[in-house]
Amino acid sequence: MNLESPTRSIRWPVVRVVPNHDVCCMLLSGDWFRLSTHFHRRTLLCTDNDLCPLCSLLPSRPYWYLPCLVLPNKCRGLLELSATTSADLEQRAKMLHGRIGAGLSVRLTRRGKKRPVYAEIVDDVACSPSLVLATWVSAVMAIFGFSAMREYESLESYSARIQPAVLERAEALAAHLRGDTKTGAKSRS
Repeated sequence: MNLESPTRSIRWPVVRVVPNHDVCCMLLSGDWFRLSTHFHRRTLLCTDNDLCPLCSLLPSRPYWYLPCLVLPNKCRGLLELSATTSADLEQRAKMLHGRIGAGLSVRLTRRGKKRPVYAEIVDDVACSPSLVLATWVSAVMAIFGFSAMREYESLESYSARIQPAVLERAEALAAHLRGDTKTGAKSRS
């Protein structure tokens, strides 16, 4: 398990499955939060539309997030999963328990560095109330240096509010990658 240290007060640690180490966790919600990213020395958000200047320069990779309690200590975390692993987890949860949601205990296993993550449903305990989406979406966005969702703000309006900042960061990196020093300097100021 790789827990990143927080850089903001609302940031939760990111839970990733390291080869040859099982991760056991209890899900706190069944609402997936998907983000597309680009990587060049660090991870940046993709605008996920035709406006993204990085899509022509760097590959885009989607991640799916779920809030969880890492067992046995029950420390809060954000489970970060690839497309394949999230689909595997969702399929197993729905097949065995009819749902994916709060109270579902999961064991994630990876047997090698280039091997896929295997998801196993361990238990389905009495459901505690699901976390409010805005609470943990704000924690995910803090990873990328964005402010929290406002009280009563919808996910769509939050996305529209941060879109210009995501685009500005993408344009600055795209200018740097193309070697365009004038545009890169202007977009950083």
